[in-house]
Amino acid sequence: MRVRVGVVVPARNEAKTIKYTLRSLFRQELKPEIVVVVDDASSDGTAEVAEREGAVVVRLKRGFQASATGTPYLAYVVNKGLSVLKNLDLDFVVISGAEAVYPSNYLGEIVNRMVKERVVVASGVAAGEKTRGSLAVRGSGRLINAIWFKKIGFAYPLAYGFETWLLAKALSQGLKVAVYPVKFYLLRKTSMNVQKAYFYGKGVRALGYSIFFVLGRAFTLFMSSKDKNILAYFIKGYIENGLTYDEEIRKIVVHLQAKRLLSLRYHVT
Repeated sequence: MRVRVGVVVPARNEAKTIKYTLRSLFRQELKPEIVVVVDDASSDGTAEVAEREGAVVVRLKRGFQASATGTPYLAYVVNKGLSVLKNLDLDFVVISGAEAVYPSNYLGEIVNRMVKERVVVASGVAAGEKTRGSLAVRGSGRLINAIWFKKIGFAYPLAYGFETWLLAKALSQGLKVAVYPVKFYLLRKTSMNVQKAYFYGKGVRALGYSIFFVLGRAFTLFMSSKDKNILAYFIKGYIENGLTYDEEIRKIVVHLQAKRLLSLRYHVT
């Protein structure tokens, strides 16, 4: 049975890294039918590099310079790529960062596991990172069952915390999500700064995280960050954001967090 996969890569000023991402995607044993790069108003020739590597490029214009990471605007960028894939006969959609490099078996291995275990959203693990829990599926390196995705709109909501929303949506419907021990590599390490912390706080509030997890995240940020302003910005984002997802999503998030806390308790005792 032929499995058809389409990929969306949002990118802004990634000319130095995106060619490696695209080459790793086109060299997959399970080769994508199409790879769409959404060039978010780059000024360094990202679009031209992507075209040379064989990607379909969607060019966006915007009137601001700030990073889109963690904001609803990033969901808009991804959705522009998804709109190219929407009418294609695909089995899976992949969302990738422009600094990720995948081993040749990455897509095939995860697709096989998803099919076998009837999982609708999954990812591997970035080398050097740890991930736990049902809400820990990565936003980059993520595979989504396209048939299910079309049933819920084939797009991310234009809201904070949109990547976690997709996981909660699946779980609220009694479906499975998973993180598999299939490694991929990042050409640029994931890092936290005050802007990301601020948007992270907004996402946490929108998703209805329990107060125990909010406090836990705050403590982790304080202990792991050299810049102590990061904690202040996280709290600021959490307090300021009054918009939340529907009750169904918030209930499943709290339920999963309660299960996580309970499992930690029994593990410790």
